[in-house]
Amino acid sequence: MCEFAIISQMPQLPERSTNMSHSYLVQPDVNFSSQQQDEKVVLVVRKHIFTQFSWILNSALFALILLIANLIFPDIFRSPQIFLINIFGVAFILSYFWINFLLWFFTVGIVTDKRIIDLDFYNIIYKEFSATTIRQVSDITTKVGGFFGSILNFGNVFVKTEGFEQNVEFDDVPRPGDVVKIINQLMETIEPIVSDN
Repeated sequence: MCEFAIISQMPQLPERSTNMSHSYLVQPDVNFSSQQQDEKVVLVVRKHIFTQFSWILNSALFALILLIANLIFPDIFRSPQIFLINIFGVAFILSYFWINFLLWFFTVGIVTDKRIIDLDFYNIIYKEFSATTIRQVSDITTKVGGFFGSILNFGNVFVKTEGFEQNVEFDDVPRPGDVVKIINQLMETIEPIVSDN
């Protein structure tokens, strides 16, 4: 019968990250709702900021259209109507930007000294939580594709588990090779203990 024991020594990790707006945070000072009392967060990743340019560009484009409409067509509507259209337009742009920012910011992959967790927000009221323990990991695969993925060094990390356990996937994260290296280092801290039973 084979059991596992966790070695107390943590692997040598890169320098601690402090800026929570980054997409790749090493040993951040964060907590999450299902965190165990003695569990330490080793890595937090979210989608590379470059993958978010579509909604950032759309927000800027909507704001530009609203500004141009105010400059070109100032006399079509009366003052109260222009005021209401502008209020609606600004509220729409800000809410579109804010919702997309929240979806990006809170869709994270978390690697602790015990577990690997994938938290995906698909909209404000629907989220998906996947987790596995470090000892259940059987294989880790990275996929970096496309011109921008290769140049900016972002891609997908797939964590496969033994049997029918939950697989974990981090999409479009920065430095996927480093993510795999950290998970491999954590896997090496778990040694099998063979019992005589």
